[in-house]
Amino acid sequence: MRISIAHKILMIIGFTITLILGASTSLHVMELKEQTLLNMSEKADAIVSPMLSEINSLTKDNTVGSWVLKIQGLTLKNILKNNTFDDLKTIYFIDQNNFIAAHPDNSKVDTLETNQELLKQLNPKHNVIVAMEQQYVVAVPISNFQGENIGYVMVSFSDKDLALKTKSIISNAVSLFAIYLLTALIIAYIIIRRIILQPIDQLVEFSHAVTTGDLNCPINIKSQDEIGTLASGFKMMRAAVRQQINSMHEQHSLLEDTVAKRTQEYLDAKEQAEQSNQAKSRFLANMSHELRTPLNAVLGFSQLLQDSETDKNKRRYLEAISISGNSLLNVLNDILDLSKIDAGKMQLDIERVEIPKMCHELNMMFLQLSAQKDLDLQITSHPELTTPVLLDSNKVRQVLTNLISNAIKFTAQGSVKVYFDFKAHDDNSNIDIKIHVTDTGKGIPKDQQDLIFNDFEQVQGQRSSEFGGTGLGLAISLRFIKLMGGELSVISDKDKGSEFIVSLPNVELAESKNEVKHRNYPAISSYHFNPARILIVDDIPYNRDYLESFLSRWSFTVDTAINGEDALKKIEQHQPDLIIMDLKMPVMGGLEASQLIRSDDRFKHIPIIAVTASVLKDDKAQSSILTDYIISKPIHREHLIFIIAQYLD
Repeated sequence: MRISIAHKILMIIGFTITLILGASTSLHVMELKEQTLLNMSEKADAIVSPMLSEINSLTKDNTVGSWVLKIQGLTLKNILKNNTFDDLKTIYFIDQNNFIAAHPDNSKVDTLETNQELLKQLNPKHNVIVAMEQQYVVAVPISNFQGENIGYVMVSFSDKDLALKTKSIISNAVSLFAIYLLTALIIAYIIIRRIILQPIDQLVEFSHAVTTGDLNCPINIKSQDEIGTLASGFKMMRAAVRQQINSMHEQHSLLEDTVAKRTQEYLDAKEQAEQSNQAKSRFLANMSHELRTPLNAVLGFSQLLQDSETDKNKRRYLEAISISGNSLLNVLNDILDLSKIDAGKMQLDIERVEIPKMCHELNMMFLQLSAQKDLDLQITSHPELTTPVLLDSNKVRQVLTNLISNAIKFTAQGSVKVYFDFKAHDDNSNIDIKIHVTDTGKGIPKDQQDLIFNDFEQVQGQRSSEFGGTGLGLAISLRFIKLMGGELSVISDKDKGSEFIVSLPNVELAESKNEVKHRNYPAISSYHFNPARILIVDDIPYNRDYLESFLSRWSFTVDTAINGEDALKKIEQHQPDLIIMDLKMPVMGGLEASQLIRSDDRFKHIPIIAVTASVLKDDKAQSSILTDYIISKPIHREHLIFIIAQYLD
């Protein structure tokens, strides 16, 4: 239960008044009792003084004390009968042997006084007052002529008078206490209410108002006491709170302005980044088209000439052109891959991979190169790593091709070893793969092992004329591995060889997945076709010439068009059995032309093979909706004729 301050103060006042009145009453009762007992002693002396004088004179002749007492006892009844004291009850004598020598009741004479409490307090030198049941007994000592004690006069007084007076005092005290207490409490409450409670109520109301945000609540307290000081403190606190709130509002406004400014800066930066990203994507698409398109003609015509040329020197020149063109294509692919990763356009193409088969393919790929340098090439896997896994096989193969190629390039003698190791998870559904590529080559200094993973960085002192390279292979490999959630690290010492470690965590097993499609195409000479009409649509003349020359070895009728609009006219004139459509052309591009062909019921059944130089997956996805197949530049003849064979007899 909650007790207010006023109640506590009133309780303290009531307790104090009770204590004071109680102490005062107790002192008054004690004084009354003391005075009453003194009066009893004086009355006893007054009653027995004539007898004591007579006893003193009778004992001058050595009369036995007890007989003197007995003689005096004859007058006891008269004394009791004629006394003027209302509270006198009885008088009797006892001798020095504690026998009753005289008593108004003759039956008690010569009997032994049995009240031991009374006997213990007797004093032969002065009066003794002993409280008995409903009475007080005054014991007056009796002495003979020689001053020797010969007994006591016992004067008994009733305690009724004292009890009545005590009761009256207590009753008056209680009445006064009730009056004083009630008066004091009323006065105290009025004073407390005015001086303490009302100011405190104002302070409480003020505190509640402040908690709700109302700082204008008045405080009308002008006293100069402690409560006035407290009220002044509340006012100072209100002023400080108001100042803090004003400061907070200013800070809030400043913060809102700052946030708005930063948000706008972020939005501007984001928009600029998106525009830069779009510009980079457009640059990638344009550069891919502009570079791959002439490469398509260079590689295509060199292959055509190699097929028909018999002069060895000219064939060697053509082979040099093809090798240089493929080298340039590899550099272009590296740059485009690096740009795609940085632009966030690179995506994983997860498929089912058989590790032992990949080892065999890599072994066959580098068998001749390693044999030329008389190196021991070993590409193996853990004997229990037979279950197919889900990986981006193209990117893993590209990383390993780069690492193995570097290992062979920088190893003059000794060996190059590749080992696929794994660690199974507890659930047997995923594994961690580690691929170790170890060589006995020239090694890499410790201070340059981090630099080799940077773009266009190579080991210092490495002669480009001797080893070649652009310094992009390891940078792209590192990005590919990170894209797959893995790590690529190196352990090497100078002149002691190197070990590159590819870590691929959480690789999913693919026991129930379909077999991956093989990419080994049949020889060109194995194809035979029935007569058919093919329309080639490309804005570059030598691209049209290359495709027309390549297809001329079969019984095809080849028509050409320089853009999409021209293609639509040619289709109206002679409906083709198949269309090879370049996507990026002036006037009308391949996508727009394909959309118009698909919307025409007469021609929508014609297969369209789209040719693109774009490396962006989004562009290819958009093209796949309107065309039957997409082939990338530069066009590989085996790939192209294989696709044509899927649509023509």
